[in-house]
Amino acid sequence: MVFSVVFMIPAAMGGMLVYWWVDASERMMKDQASLMWTRELEAQRQEVEDLKRKSLERIDALTPKIGELQARLFRLDALGKRLTSVANLSDEFDFDQPPPLGGPEYVFEESSGYTDSELMEALDSLNQKIEQRQQQLELIHSLLTNRSFAEQVYIAGRPIERGWMSSPFGRRSDPFTGRSSWHEGIDYAGKENSNVIATGAGVVVFASRRGGFGKLVEIDHGDGYLTRYAHLNDFKVAKGDIVQRGDVIGLMGCTGRCTGTHVHYEILRNGRAVDPVRYVSRAAP
Repeated sequence: MVFSVVFMIPAAMGGMLVYWWVDASERMMKDQASLMWTRELEAQRQEVEDLKRKSLERIDALTPKIGELQARLFRLDALGKRLTSVANLSDEFDFDQPPPLGGPEYVFEESSGYTDSELMEALDSLNQKIEQRQQQLELIHSLLTNRSFAEQVYIAGRPIERGWMSSPFGRRSDPFTGRSSWHEGIDYAGKENSNVIATGAGVVVFASRRGGFGKLVEIDHGDGYLTRYAHLNDFKVAKGDIVQRGDVIGLMGCTGRCTGTHVHYEILRNGRAVDPVRYVSRAAP
């Protein structure tokens, strides 16, 4: 009996130890699981905070960009309005509308209230409007450039700075033979080596000697127009040069078939000589 009791005590103690160990293990596992979930939740919370912070930083970084774009749009509007006013262009270029999100004087404060999606919508809208303004300005620039070019190539005025007309266009007596002949230009007399000038902008396509013309300059003005300046003493331009109206292209002389110092001036339209008088008498634009 005593032996049985003695045997049962250690067994009971062992069972208690096993129970305690199992219970402790379960509690430890629960504690570890709780700690793991706590850490996981903290990590997720931190990730959310990081995303929120990055989103706010992105908004803070992009918000000034809106101000810059607004300022740029404002300047484009001002420039466009000025150009259309100065150039007397049509009202289709309407720069009177104010920038849709305000001008450069608008100050954005921290935490402007933009959400990320609203911010992107605002930027997209501004970019679209800026592209529209730039397209309008490019078209205006093209119109102004073409208008300026058209005004420059417009043939007008005399090919000399000083002098007088010594022979008109049309039928006349040939100065060498005395027989009736056709004169395809106008002769302007003046002092030797006085300036001969271009009567319109264009490209020099010839600058050399040619038979009875002597030293000759030809300028292509486009649209089928070409001008000739003959009997020069010297050249001030070369083939391929681009000239503007009023540029000195040579010096008056008497080279080729001539009787005295003058410049023979011709205007050709699609290869046919036309009377320069109406071009000489009209004012430059």
